[in-house]
Amino acid sequence: MEFRTIAAALVSLAIAASPALACKGEEIFQDDFSSADGPWQEGPWFKITGGAVEAKLEAGKGAFFPYLGGNFKEFDACVDITNPAVKNPEAPPVAGFGFWIKDYSNMTLVLSVPLGAMFAIRATNGRVLTASPVRKHDAIKTAPGATNTYRVTVKGGNVTYYANDQRVGAFKGTPDDTVMGFYAESERDQANTWKFSNFKLTEPPK
Repeated sequence: MEFRTIAAALVSLAIAASPALACKGEEIFQDDFSSADGPWQEGPWFKITGGAVEAKLEAGKGAFFPYLGGNFKEFDACVDITNPAVKNPEAPPVAGFGFWIKDYSNMTLVLSVPLGAMFAIRATNGRVLTASPVRKHDAIKTAPGATNTYRVTVKGGNVTYYANDQRVGAFKGTPDDTVMGFYAESERDQANTWKFSNFKLTEPPK
């Protein structure tokens, strides 16, 4: 699925490794992306290569890379994301994890900013709202090419997200047994390349 950018405006208003130690519940699936033979839907903007999912996005574009191994209302997901180089720090690109996704107009995204922050948005019938505001955190590495381990835990209607095993934020939502996967955006005036690696999906903590 390909999108026009839906998150950059929120970021611009707010901002003028190794596998995670978490995700230790009962394993559902994990992928080191050493092979393209996995439950993923590749497209022209996402490619599995060199032990990672590489997202090459045109300027001003965003895309979703769906996981086709099942739909889940609850889960604990961890993934390493490598920062691209950022041209405009006032309107940076974003990437992260999407879930409760019915279609282009109905989804929840927990997103990282390669300037040391995270936030969450929720789209309902095409209307995009902030689910959790942009929060900076010292645990997030900001250098181009640096890799951070992000975690999203969903249990019931409670969503908690982490960076490098440090809690960053939380919010509530309405669980939906729908698609999940990776999301990435480019800057408005520059193409960006994101890398996702070491994905692990487990049952949520009890």
